[in-house]
Amino acid sequence: MKSIRLLLFISLLFAIPVSAQKEAAIWYFGYGAGLDFNSGSPVALTNGKLFTNEGCASISDRYGNLLFYTDGSIVYDKSHQIMPNGTGLLGHRSSTQSAIIVPKPKDPNLYYIFTVDEPNPVNVDANPTNDESPPNSGLNYSVVDLRLNNGLGDIVSSEKNIPLITYDVNNAEDVKFKCSEKITAVQHSDGLSFWVVTHFRNTFYSFKVSTNGVDQTPIKTITAQDIPLGGYNSNAIGYLKASPNGKKIAIANMATKTSNNLNANGLVKRNTGNVYLYNFDADSGIVSSETLLYDKIDPYGIEFSAKSAKLYMTYNKYDAAGTSQGSSLIQYDLKKADIANSMQIINSSNYVAGALQLAIDEKIYRSGYSLIDNSIQKISVINNPEADGINCNFIQNKIDLKTGTSQLGLPPFITSLFLYTFDHEFNCLGQSTHFYINSTETIDTVLWNFGDGSTSTNKDAYHTYATAGDYKVTLIKTVNGENRESLEKTITIFDKPTVITTPYKLIQCDTQDSNSLDGLATFNLSSANEVITLGNNTYEVFYYHTKNEAEADSNNTSSLNPIYKNTVPKEVLYAKISQPNLSCYSIATIILQANPSNSILPEDLHKCDLGDGKAEFDLEEKKQLIKAELNLPADVKLFFYNSQNDASLSLNEIKNTVTTNSKTVFIRAENSEGCYGNGKFELIVEPVPVLIDAQQKIICESGSNTTVVLEPNLPLSQISDYTYLWSNGDTTPSTTVNKEGNYTLTIENKSGCTATSNYPVKLSRSPVLNQIEINDLNTLNEVIVDVQNPEDYQYMIHFQNGEYSEIQNSGVFENIPGGFHELIIESINGCGRIATSFAVLNAPKYFTPNNDGYNDYWNFIGINDPIYKNAVIYIYDRYGKLLKQLSPFGEGWDGTYTKEPMPASDYWFTIKLEDGREAKGHFSLKR
Repeated sequence: MKSIRLLLFISLLFAIPVSAQKEAAIWYFGYGAGLDFNSGSPVALTNGKLFTNEGCASISDRYGNLLFYTDGSIVYDKSHQIMPNGTGLLGHRSSTQSAIIVPKPKDPNLYYIFTVDEPNPVNVDANPTNDESPPNSGLNYSVVDLRLNNGLGDIVSSEKNIPLITYDVNNAEDVKFKCSEKITAVQHSDGLSFWVVTHFRNTFYSFKVSTNGVDQTPIKTITAQDIPLGGYNSNAIGYLKASPNGKKIAIANMATKTSNNLNANGLVKRNTGNVYLYNFDADSGIVSSETLLYDKIDPYGIEFSAKSAKLYMTYNKYDAAGTSQGSSLIQYDLKKADIANSMQIINSSNYVAGALQLAIDEKIYRSGYSLIDNSIQKISVINNPEADGINCNFIQNKIDLKTGTSQLGLPPFITSLFLYTFDHEFNCLGQSTHFYINSTETIDTVLWNFGDGSTSTNKDAYHTYATAGDYKVTLIKTVNGENRESLEKTITIFDKPTVITTPYKLIQCDTQDSNSLDGLATFNLSSANEVITLGNNTYEVFYYHTKNEAEADSNNTSSLNPIYKNTVPKEVLYAKISQPNLSCYSIATIILQANPSNSILPEDLHKCDLGDGKAEFDLEEKKQLIKAELNLPADVKLFFYNSQNDASLSLNEIKNTVTTNSKTVFIRAENSEGCYGNGKFELIVEPVPVLIDAQQKIICESGSNTTVVLEPNLPLSQISDYTYLWSNGDTTPSTTVNKEGNYTLTIENKSGCTATSNYPVKLSRSPVLNQIEINDLNTLNEVIVDVQNPEDYQYMIHFQNGEYSEIQNSGVFENIPGGFHELIIESINGCGRIATSFAVLNAPKYFTPNNDGYNDYWNFIGINDPIYKNAVIYIYDRYGKLLKQLSPFGEGWDGTYTKEPMPASDYWFTIKLEDGREAKGHFSLKR
């Protein structure tokens, strides 16, 4: 169905002619071999650089001029030099079809090289020492841009070796090999896109290549035939080809072994391969109708005739022991109902089964070499591939390669595009579109249907469409009295670009020379693009001195440099506006006018250092500040640049928010008429004040130190450089506080840069004693001080004998002698001290009541009258008989009972203290 586009106003229309396609005119293959088909017959080329056993690919432009060629690993340009980025592609010269080249639709500068690696089993076995170019890389593609490398082309670095998935990523065995060695390409039914087809195990993968690029999600077709991975690499070998009419696909599987075990004679197992034929849907990419043509052979090459009526195949022959017996060339008639039984042997020889390739002369060429001589410098040809049986006129070693040597491979092409189609030129609305046939066959009659109800019987047909849109064009040819299959292609008739219809005045400020009134300046012509294309940034714009120059420059290679200095005031130039990759264009006129410039010198913009010598500047806010500061007219727009030259030419504008070091910004001001003025200002990164957090300061709960002064750690000379704001509201350089807390100070310099520091203040309180725990009458005689906030204090004991303990941070004392002592608790922050008395009891272990004046009495040590005035001591003998009740304030027990001396022995005591404590123990009386 035809889609109609809006017919737009045409100011000028012109088209660039094209001619017949010869993309497959030049071949490079084998060891330095090459052929040129431009003359109609193959002519040997001796300047090729390939050294490949199998895989290779070549491509020319539509005129038959070489563009580049490859073995799947290295890419050579048309001067036979390796492209700068043309090494390291992931194909392999020992892969059957290591590469195929596909043009990007509607872009004459971009080509895709699809590469297929050799899936070598030694790269995935357990022995890393036998690897050969690991890993197995499968199917990948790389993009060649012919505009790179001074027009010689190069691989685009960001689009090199892009992997395409043709295996089950969850199957460890699939991942080892990834793909077979087969690849072909077919034109899509839309006449514009392509299908790139490969095969692995039991699945065909069809990848669509369109104007949007390569769709990495393939169309998958699962077949009944499943090629075992156990027999790789042999099972991966063999060609995959599509018919020129795009309706058939044939595949040659050299082997279908389940393992690589040798036969009984120690040779490779043979005669396990097969050949299958399938239908192909060029609209959906689906493969169907699997037909077995030949089984239990070792096939290699395969090819269709130009009319898609015959299929040819080569296979290697082996005897029962596995010894090579040469090869055969087979023909199948695709018009027969039983295609498999239409097989005819065309030739058998002692040559290996090489590749078969259809050329633009509609002959099929065969590579290969003799079993006794692999250096033969010739290839063979099928002169009449459409003829039945031996009438196809196969001639062995017909084509002389001169210095080149044929091996196994020949370069594959998209035969459905290059050999079996028609093309057209002049696809702009209002033009007479030219339709022509690509093939070189002798045509009796033709019938064109242009898709809008019009037809023609002219071989070279011309037709003018009434409206823009898509049209399905069909061609029926009669050749040698035979009606050929109908060809279809959807073409697009384009409107010319819509552009401004009146001359556009491009105004520049005259600032680039000493005479600001001479009307001469350097212009950036690209600045006019948006206006003259009415905002359509998909258009391409080229500038010329005259309209005739614009019309004559069909490839747009002689246009003016967009950075252009006018030669006379108000010079007129012509802009040629076209859609990318289309011949349709329009012409617009621009006038170059240089005006005197207004000086714009605003205040500098200061911002604070972010810590690395850079600051963040809001340029959009600055524009508004400049307009207000200088009272600029309302229609003036400001643009900022890094250099005066960029500002003059409107190049590399800087805008929004930028983070940068201090630098100069150049201003370009424009109004409705163009350039209004220029100037500059500085972006200044201001240093940020440095403040260090203060150490903690102490205020006392009572006494003289109940306040503290906080002040910044700044040199005295800088105090006046800042404003101050304390968290308590003070705005002076220092502040006096009397409360505990974390105070902050924020200082700000004259540029608005701030810094904040912390000032912790802690309140130190007087000691508050909760209790003194005394664990006496034991070996430790432990004293434990319980005080609030114990970590704020130090502790010391003033003993009864006048001595002092060492000052300690812990409130626990051990081994304290019995007696009446004084505990001293002192603030570590100097905020006061307290002292309190306490007693530690100590019972003597023995006494000697012999009236010698020493130890004549037994009594407790450490009992003080004011504290323990009501304490009572009881003394018992070993049988529990109470011998004495006494006060700790007397002399003690003299060792008698009813005035009679008691014998030397152990005696027991119990002391009951007024504070409720009770202690028991024993001591000895010695005589």
